[in-house]
Amino acid sequence: MPLTLESHAARFPELGGTDRDVFVLLEVAGQRLDGVAPALQPRAAEARAPLCLAIAIDASSSMRGTRFALALQATRNVLSSLGPHDRLAVVTFDRGARVVFGPTALDEEGQANAHRALDRLATGVGTNLGGGWREASEAVLRVLMPGAIRRVLLLTDGYPSRGETQPDALRARVAEGFARGVETGVVGIGDGIDEKLCSALAQAGDGRFHYVRDEGVLGDVVAAEVDGAKAVVARDVSVMLALSPRVERAELLHRYACRPEGRTLVVRVGSITYDNPRAVLFSAALGHGSPDAVLGVASSSGQRVQSAPALVAAQKTALGFALGARRDDASMEVETERQTLTIPAHEGLFESRIKVAWELLVQRTLAEVRSAWDAMDAGDRDAVARRLDRARALRRIVADAGLVPQSRLATLPDVDVVQEAMFMAGGASREARKRFTSWAHNTQVSFVGVFPRKDK
Repeated sequence: MPLTLESHAARFPELGGTDRDVFVLLEVAGQRLDGVAPALQPRAAEARAPLCLAIAIDASSSMRGTRFALALQATRNVLSSLGPHDRLAVVTFDRGARVVFGPTALDEEGQANAHRALDRLATGVGTNLGGGWREASEAVLRVLMPGAIRRVLLLTDGYPSRGETQPDALRARVAEGFARGVETGVVGIGDGIDEKLCSALAQAGDGRFHYVRDEGVLGDVVAAEVDGAKAVVARDVSVMLALSPRVERAELLHRYACRPEGRTLVVRVGSITYDNPRAVLFSAALGHGSPDAVLGVASSSGQRVQSAPALVAAQKTALGFALGARRDDASMEVETERQTLTIPAHEGLFESRIKVAWELLVQRTLAEVRSAWDAMDAGDRDAVARRLDRARALRRIVADAGLVPQSRLATLPDVDVVQEAMFMAGGASREARKRFTSWAHNTQVSFVGVFPRKDK
């Protein structure tokens, strides 16, 4: 099975919690592909599903020069990293949108044609972001590639100014595309982006949003996104927590899509890669007087991703099926072993407390800083101070208790730097807001990046 599930439960009297307050952390991850060394897995086309990718590049006048050249170079690097089992399309958008090439197989001829097409590109005027995304999504959908990972990567440095410009309508388009099987990631370049729109589009497309102030790192960001797509081992993964009668209330602290089914919380976490566990954190309140010491039962399920050779073998023509052999979709479903969660003795195992404390600190830091930004927008400086003071206090408590080392604390936003940036005039404050929005978006789905302490 390509999925593993770890569960941890802990109490935190250091944070003022009682015996009734318990936190539950579930970590779902992909198993290493059999027979392939971990270092080779992201690049081994024979050991992964085919990738059908469309890169939509902003070709407005603000991209002219170095920025556009670096976007094209990042795309050339992607060409070199994919194989003949994959398909790539490139779309550019200014006042309109057009498919530059593809989706094309990246054999020797396809690579040569793609490089020639990229060499002919130039910038124009306007930003028809909606049209660019539409052409890119249609490109990856019109190719018959059973089992392929279908993704759009949108590169932009500005606001939509042509075509559809309303954020809600653009978000609805991307959400509809995701329902049809297309994931969307967004890379926002420079100070002119609308970070709220970029984050909303990535959220609708179940992808990440990266804010890139220094376009010199654009190639690295694009390469990381493509490597992540190549490392997917399961899709449409959900984590289920069936709660025992002793649990009076439970709340999901991550911002995944969640729905209750009776006393079961079903949390959709999306795609899973072999090297990037997804964390799902719950808080629970227990009732008094119940002899039942079980918190609940956890499980996860999803759809297995097949490697390219397996897909080719499955498509051989069989008698009675002129267009290929029938595949039993049920055989693609995967489920991890169900795990019973018990109430931890006292505070819980130290290893579990460390893991739960980290996720709790991340999610509460995110919530406090986001609330502080909202208070800043409302002009309530006292509320800004209160919320950031709560974030500082929590950090001191977990550090003093030895639950989170200083080296790991350094990967979280520096609260003092954030507060200073909030009260700066003009561009410095907007820059900090963009950085935080990108960090917060990716952290909501348990991917924690580094928030730079100062501009370089």
